Amino acid sequence: MKSSTLLCLGMLLLALGGCDRGADTDAPAEASLPAQGSGAESAATTGSGEAAGETVEAGGFRSTPINPARTAQLVTQGEGSQVNLRSQPTTQSTSQGYGLGGDQITLLRLAEGEGGFSWYYVKFAQSQAEGWVRGDFVDTTRQVASTPPGTAPEISTGPCGDSNRPEAFFETKSFSIHLCQTPQGLSYIGINKTNNETLATADVRQDQGTYIAINGNYQYHISDENLAVYQVTSGSYSQLENEDVIRHERFMY
Repeated sequence: MKSSTLLCLGMLLLALGGCDRGADTDAPAEASLPAQGSGAESAATTGSGEAAGETVEAGGFRSTPINPARTAQLVTQGEGSQVNLRSQPTTQSTSQGYGLGGDQITLLRLAEGEGGFSWYYVKFAQSQAEGWVRGDFVDTTRQVASTPPGTAPEISTGPCGDSNRPEAFFETKSFSIHLCQTPQGLSYIGINKTNNETLATADVRQDQGTYIAINGNYQYHISDENLAVYQVTSGSYSQLENEDVIRHERFMY
């Protein structure tokens, strides 16, 4: 009787010891799970990036293609003055050569570069040299789309997007403003040069050459001469800002 009891107790202790060893064996596998999870999370983070087709220049400047490419010419303040051809849309980048006033160029890309200025990536008609030129040295008033023979023109410039076409562009000390023609009508895109904040509204009308964009109680009046911002309260207009236009373009099709 006593030996049977001792035998049962021994078997019970062996069973409990086996269970403990089984738990120790599984512990390392469980400890490896966080490492696998963090690896997957790291891969997901690494995979994230810019949208397909988007170009980010050195220094973080974003550029968009001008499609189709358009022709323009360089302008200078003095006869014989040179316009630097830069490797990036900033005056701090390397000069790759220069052009002169009247030189014919093809506009390939557009970027908001150093100081909030518009910069164009251009190709010279005569030398075939390519590089960035600041927008105030580019005359686009007589620009023509460079479309291969037998193809229909397709307009896609700047923030207007592929399905719309630019109607006008205005630049003041603090703002870059794009007017876009969409299937639903005109849209207004204003970019603050200081903080890159963007205002977009599709409530746009024209009055004697002035575009009036409405965003709630605020109105933005832009013409070839100036930008005026108003707050409208109970029909009363309070002017908040007034800046001269330093450059403008109206696109003809």
